[in-house]
Amino acid sequence: MAGGQGQPIVLVIAYYFPPMGMGGVQRIAKFVKYLPEYGWQPVVLTATPSAYFAFDPTLLEELEQHRIPIVRTSGDGLPRWIRRRFKNPQIGAPPEWLQTAWRLWSQLRWIPDRAIGWKPEALSLGKRLLREYRPAILLATAPPYTDFLLAHELATAANLPYVLDYRDLWMGDPFRRYPTPWHRRRNERLERTVLMRMARAVVPTRALKEELLRRYGDLLEHEDIAIIPHGYDAEDFAGLEHLRPPEERFVIAHVGTFECGSPQATLQAIAQFLERHPGARRHVEIRWVGLVRPREQRMLKELQLDDVVRILGYLPHREALIQMLQAHVLWLEAHVPLCSPGKLFEYLGARRTLLVCAPAGAIRRIAEESRAAFCAEPGDVATLRRHVEELFERWRQGELPVPSEDYVAQFERRRLTGELARLLSFHAAL
Repeated sequence: MAGGQGQPIVLVIAYYFPPMGMGGVQRIAKFVKYLPEYGWQPVVLTATPSAYFAFDPTLLEELEQHRIPIVRTSGDGLPRWIRRRFKNPQIGAPPEWLQTAWRLWSQLRWIPDRAIGWKPEALSLGKRLLREYRPAILLATAPPYTDFLLAHELATAANLPYVLDYRDLWMGDPFRRYPTPWHRRRNERLERTVLMRMARAVVPTRALKEELLRRYGDLLEHEDIAIIPHGYDAEDFAGLEHLRPPEERFVIAHVGTFECGSPQATLQAIAQFLERHPGARRHVEIRWVGLVRPREQRMLKELQLDDVVRILGYLPHREALIQMLQAHVLWLEAHVPLCSPGKLFEYLGARRTLLVCAPAGAIRRIAEESRAAFCAEPGDVATLRRHVEELFERWRQGELPVPSEDYVAQFERRRLTGELARLLSFHAAL
């Protein structure tokens, strides 16, 4: 079956997909939104979630307005005892110790990840979609890396090419721990299997590309991996151009979870700044948008920041953007060199000053090239405090820097999807 107006079809495999929320979902959702503008009709194969940290129905509504076919399995492959334990699909942020224990147990129990229980039903449904829609190519995004295994099996059965979109590394992911050498070898063999037959891999940063080439240099050439960064969707900001931060308060906002680093050093820097400049306290407001763990709440109490920090919780995407636009400074923690937080690019799309705590690497380079970022090494409280002092003074003087329009434009989602569409057309021989 051809797509709209005779468009070729790409079967998109994405376990995490709207109405699931959070940053990892948005990359593939925006690709799916804009692919039809470049001659490709996406058909999405995904799960029906039974337990997840955050949901954002507005992301799904956007795709439904574009009439994107989204086909779901009846469940998500989680064991029955987990589904019974979480009767409400939105489970909130677990304590850090519980999340760590869950990751370790999951990596011991399931290879490559917990989504492997979803694979049998997804494989059956995927074969039906191959017959019904006759796609020209498959596109899988991961994590979970079960998506890659599914793409490999479906494409092999139908003699079709497939493209792998790495949001994070499989082997080499700093958050993955292998319980035994056997688990490590098994994961590496699986990754080798999908890489050997793929048409192309796509990664968000040069660092991820270099790591894949280093690990699989016997399999991969430089041209086998394309870099398409995370981005921002200009349409998401439409109608919000009038929003401005308050004049009477200096607002620093963090939007998202602290997956790639702890906020402790930055919070200590803010506390030290307020101790040195007590008169500033009535003017400073820190807005925290996203899931907050108990450990992070304890930090605020210990540093006596409860009166300046507003915890807003997880918000739908558009409301999160409103909070970005109503802040003077947007704050990012990215302590893991190979971590690629998508929020940086939405921060750029908001055209606000950046406060970035990150080591030398791709994320820090992108922030610094904007010429609107104040950067520090993780744990460098003294530098962070000096940055907060300077940012506060620049706010008082009305001289906070913002990224240039030309710099921001290169990360627009519509343009980035055009790069993906060209790859799909090349490998589908269209």
